Amino acid sequence: MPGFSRRHFLTLAGAAALTGCGQRGQFSVASTPSPEAGIQRLLVATTRAADPAPIAYGSGRAEKLDFARLAVSIPPTHRIGNIEWPSRRSVDPARHFALVGADTLPDIEALVRAARSTAGDDEAVLFVHGYNNNFAEGVYRHAQIAWDYEMRGPQIHFAWPSAGRPLEYTYDRDSTLIARDALVTLLLRLLGDRGLSVSLVGHSMGGFLIMEALRQIALTGRRESLRSLVSTTLISPDIELDLFRSQAAALGGLPQPFIVAAAENDRLLRLSSSLSGGTAKLGAVRDLDQLEGLGVFVVDMTALADAGTNHFLPGTSPAVIALIKGLREVRPAPNQTIAVGPVSITLGADGLLGGDSGRPVGTAN
Repeated sequence: MPGFSRRHFLTLAGAAALTGCGQRGQFSVASTPSPEAGIQRLLVATTRAADPAPIAYGSGRAEKLDFARLAVSIPPTHRIGNIEWPSRRSVDPARHFALVGADTLPDIEALVRAARSTAGDDEAVLFVHGYNNNFAEGVYRHAQIAWDYEMRGPQIHFAWPSAGRPLEYTYDRDSTLIARDALVTLLLRLLGDRGLSVSLVGHSMGGFLIMEALRQIALTGRRESLRSLVSTTLISPDIELDLFRSQAAALGGLPQPFIVAAAENDRLLRLSSSLSGGTAKLGAVRDLDQLEGLGVFVVDMTALADAGTNHFLPGTSPAVIALIKGLREVRPAPNQTIAVGPVSITLGADGLLGGDSGRPVGTAN
């Protein structure tokens, strides 16, 4: 992939200079990465409206999909679970995440060709970000996850128009519904390509968007296309339990394997629940028996906590990252639960934790 075209580099670099380089939530542009830095490449499909400053796409809602290629520099000092944001003063690619390549793609076929050309035997990962994320935050988080999980296949970032402001919850929820048709179009095109295998990953409200897209695919008579999904993972999904059951029923069964990473002590989902009348959320479910029979493999992270909201432990906790990396080597079975806690985990020969109950439970550092 080439680096910046001159036009894109001047636009982004000028915007960064005018707005204060290195501010959190904005791209930091570097014309060349550190020689020791890693490069994580992303393909982007977005329904965000184009915004020349300070990021390539803003919070406005576009009428059609736009496509791009990005290259993110990962510093050699990177710590697993972190995004090394620069200070306001300067960006140092040897110490900070930086955008080192960007170009637009003309259409969805160009994105599919780009994904196919780098796939090899590795699956493509289609990642859908969550609530209260601007474009740069979503891209950097996807790059960090892909790097920490050592995902070698094509990384496709679906960016829907979140307002990027915590008080705009309703705007964000409506934006996911507006973006639903675009995600369906993208997912069906990827699943229909014989040169690609695809896994879906969604965080928070991105999980809600994924479920709505899968439901729409099923209700329009294209349920069979979902058989080619390698896996679906929802991280801290912001979905009411009753709604999730309804979505699963419309699908006629969840595509397998279907993984939910949840934590009862997720502070943001508690707030989301209070805003919606106290209804239980899938990502903060208290009684895991409520998911019995739905075909969900649950990673229960309640025993862990971070210094913040506990809302993205699979992206920020080195322990959970290590656990889920291990699960990638096996095929999780439906209606199983792993509880994550202070002791190390041992997977059995069948890829599941031992136990007689049929709901194996273990713990991980």
